[in-house]
Amino acid sequence: MTDDNILLRQFVTEASEAAFAELVRRHVDVVYSAARRQVSGNTGLAEDIAQNVFTTLARKARSFPAEVVLVAWLHRATRLESAAMLRAELRRIRREQQAVAMQELDRSEPASDWDALRPVLDATLDDLNDRDREAVLLRFFRQHSLRELGSQLGLSEDAARMRVDRALDKLRTSLTKRGVPTTEAFLPWQSARTQCRPRPPASPLN
Repeated sequence: MTDDNILLRQFVTEASEAAFAELVRRHVDVVYSAARRQVSGNTGLAEDIAQNVFTTLARKARSFPAEVVLVAWLHRATRLESAAMLRAELRRIRREQQAVAMQELDRSEPASDWDALRPVLDATLDDLNDRDREAVLLRFFRQHSLRELGSQLGLSEDAARMRVDRALDKLRTSLTKRGVPTTEAFLPWQSARTQCRPRPPASPLN
């Protein structure tokens, strides 16, 4: 049994914070260096990854086999955590880019663009298959987040994003065929915001 295994056993059986702190001290450089390589030198992300890896170690230590090679487990865990962190960072960047694009549309698209799109929007939506139409309506007319959309459609967040992107590409193609410039293919969410909501029906008791 290696010194790492002894420390792990002490942490698991005695809840020894000193043992866990020693494990962190021994391996933090390896974990942090591997994380930095995975995220192209981003020190902030690497620090977050290292912290998450050791948090996972503390949570899973009880399930480890007696002779686990800890440095190998930590390296693999760092790889997995780095990939997950990069995906999350990419989603964050995409959300920010989408928000900027929507703001630019609000500022730059003239009123006549919506006037041109409005008569054909619903017919264009009908051109989509059921799954793509559901994705567009939930995303842009019901203002669902990608997580909410995925949950309702039984998809992961990434799969929900791909379905929306695919549906928008189809909308763009269909609008072009109808003589509407393709830049207006991104106006479904604008229509959802700019149209007035109907008043709720009056109560039959009034």
